Amino acid sequence: MDARDPESPDEWPLPPAWMWGCDKCTELYKAMKRASEAARAALEANGPHVDCDPFDTVVTSQLRLGQHIAIQHPEDVPMRDTSCAKCVAPEMEQMPEQLVRQHRARHLFIPPSMVDRL
Repeated sequence: MDARDPESPDEWPLPPAWMWGCDKCTELYKAMKRASEAARAALEANGPHVDCDPFDTVVTSQLRLGQHIAIQHPEDVPMRDTSCAKCVAPEMEQMPEQLVRQHRARHLFIPPSMVDRL
């Protein structure tokens, strides 16, 4: 197991060191974590019957970071993960390469239980 392989499928992986060397990666990662923490706190305060992320900032912050990595750091995007349902799905063969890279980039910073949702 390495730093990218969390012990639990719900555990956030430790991003690779090269991400911290990129100011934009760092900015987007911190924004993603803040959005997630704010949504979680709102959910705890308001309960499940209130939309605690009405602007979908949690998802969009993840997508922005994945897009940045796919475009600016394509050589650092991991290969497809054969244990990920999305990576091995036949429809991935038909998708534009940039979208495939965006999905695979999410393996770097999203818990395994969440990666194949987008």
